[in-house]
Amino acid sequence: MGKEVLQLKVSGYVSEVLCGEIPFQCKQAFTRYLLGNRNAAEIPSWVIKRCPHYVSPEEIKQLWYHQDNVMGDIFAEQGFSWQDYRQVNQFFHLRGFGSGKEGLGLFEMALERGREIILEFVPFEPAIESAHPLLPIDTLRQEWMDPPALPSPREGYVAVSAGSWAKGTMVFPLPISTGFQENNLEIMVTDLSGVGIGEDHFVAGFRYEEKELRGNVTRETDKEMHQVVWYSPQRRRWMDMFEGGRRKGER
Repeated sequence: MGKEVLQLKVSGYVSEVLCGEIPFQCKQAFTRYLLGNRNAAEIPSWVIKRCPHYVSPEEIKQLWYHQDNVMGDIFAEQGFSWQDYRQVNQFFHLRGFGSGKEGLGLFEMALERGREIILEFVPFEPAIESAHPLLPIDTLRQEWMDPPALPSPREGYVAVSAGSWAKGTMVFPLPISTGFQENNLEIMVTDLSGVGIGEDHFVAGFRYEEKELRGNVTRETDKEMHQVVWYSPQRRRWMDMFEGGRRKGER
């Protein structure tokens, strides 16, 4: 029997998450640049009084994600090279669907043959008439993956997490030789909160009949960038890029 070419179209908040390492001296140079070029006039005085080294997340994002020429100069002055933020991905690089801290349900899935919708999984209890079956997403099996381990950078390096999210769609080809069975479809879920990303129900992918599906992004709109954070081993937590990593009294 020939394979029936179906596709799973998933729409929601497409999220790309990267975690990698940069030289600590480059992180320090990045911070010095931020402090030397921040728009202090737009920072409320009470914020400066409470946190003298504060830099707004938007200024950090603008430099990290959009000013590669400046980033190249910052790194070159320390004897290293910079291409763009996607090179900082030595520990992991995931693309999936963000659900924040609301659990699953901030996306919809449609099983299609060509342009025909055969079945939809929706984030609510179906109560409307439809030309095809509607099923709640939470009826699908969820496979919880181990969360990414806390990064272990090389000596003299520090871990940095970043990424983006946008309303969008991913399409996963689903070649099968028998009729589609929803109980063979699994949602792969993991928790990224331990690596500086506020996603404790991150949909990292899908499996069908125990095989991972490979998807492509077909639509993205209104892209937003994740806050850029780095991990301080001394303070044992993820921190903003304008922050130093040592406790008071440490050298």
